[in-house]
Amino acid sequence: MDAYKLSFKVFAEDPTTRRQPVIGAPQFVPVFHSWIQTHAVPDHLLVDVADYDHVESGPGTALIAHEGNFYTDRADHRLGIMYQRKQPLPNSTFADRLAFVFRTTLEAAARLESDPALSNKLRFHTDEAILRIHDRLLAPNTSETFLAVKPDLERFFAALYPRADVRLTHRPSPQKLFEVQIKSSQSPELGALLDNLALSPTASH
Repeated sequence: MDAYKLSFKVFAEDPTTRRQPVIGAPQFVPVFHSWIQTHAVPDHLLVDVADYDHVESGPGTALIAHEGNFYTDRADHRLGIMYQRKQPLPNSTFADRLAFVFRTTLEAAARLESDPALSNKLRFHTDEAILRIHDRLLAPNTSETFLAVKPDLERFFAALYPRADVRLTHRPSPQKLFEVQIKSSQSPELGALLDNLALSPTASH
């Protein structure tokens, strides 16, 4: 699979009620500006912040970088952090790209969780994620594309969740981007998943 325009989304929850936290652009905009000022994201040239919070079930607040964008995505009225890669990763396999984009997403989630400006209002659960491939030419939303990437996805998530059952769900649709829903029977801490990624042979990319 040659596609590199991948995105992952992990979902936020209220740590006490498991309902959606009441948090939006007034909190996220200054946090993302601070990431630009402190060069908080390795290997990314952070450029600007855009507010789409007025768009119902939209991309939320966007942090724009040359290499990829971060969104506090609210699709289907479910808040989460999504990283969308825009530039190729040199000398990488599809498995390398999966690892890089998922790690960047998890690191962004961890950075948001620990940001003092958010006053511990935001937590992420890791038993669910969404993978999209933003390339209709190289990755049309068909069963054939799913069969092509399924072996890499199964190996990748088996290594990340070694003691959990992981289910991959794909629904073909010519009107939508290629998307796979990932659900795990366990929800490890962000740090545990990042540790598992660090042990992966793809982690160096």
